[in-house]
Amino acid sequence: MNFKEWIAQNTVGTELVDSSKIESLYKKAKISVKIVQLYDKMTNQKLLTNISTIAPLSSGVYGLYMSKENKKIIGQRLASRLKLLFPQDMMLNQKLQTLPNSVIKKYVPDLDEKELQASDTIHVNVQKIVSELGDSKEAILEIASTIVHESTHEIELHTTGKTNEIGPKNAENRFVQWANQNWNMIKSRIPELSNF
Repeated sequence: MNFKEWIAQNTVGTELVDSSKIESLYKKAKISVKIVQLYDKMTNQKLLTNISTIAPLSSGVYGLYMSKENKKIIGQRLASRLKLLFPQDMMLNQKLQTLPNSVIKKYVPDLDEKELQASDTIHVNVQKIVSELGDSKEAILEIASTIVHESTHEIELHTTGKTNEIGPKNAENRFVQWANQNWNMIKSRIPELSNF
């Protein structure tokens, strides 16, 4: 197992993510991740729980979630049950990677979510955001709100089997409102923001 696979497996089900590649482009992207983690903690959400990696995006929009990059870590008990249900399916493991949890629950109604953890990647165009907004509070918050937006796409796809822009845009707006209303508290919890 290489280091990247180890990180992916050991951040599954937690708020920890590998954001080293976006941090290499803009060191303060780490602060953006911390703000999203604080938001999750304070609002009792789990936006980053299924995200293992936040990778850079080099062109186009501010962020991107591509479901084809999804990976699932499937517990041994669940894998055994599914193999009993579909003993002839040689492609079962590959199919499980793309099926939404809601579909899998149809076959295993008492599915323990801990047995089926996503280890997904979202992309953020840090270079575009920083080139447009500079090294600023606005850039840090835009990176954070993009993480919220793309993470919401991931959650919707895993829970309902589909996603569009409505839910992620609403989640992003709620996050921005929360950040603006709680900026002093955020600064007190994240010392790197003392100059903002």
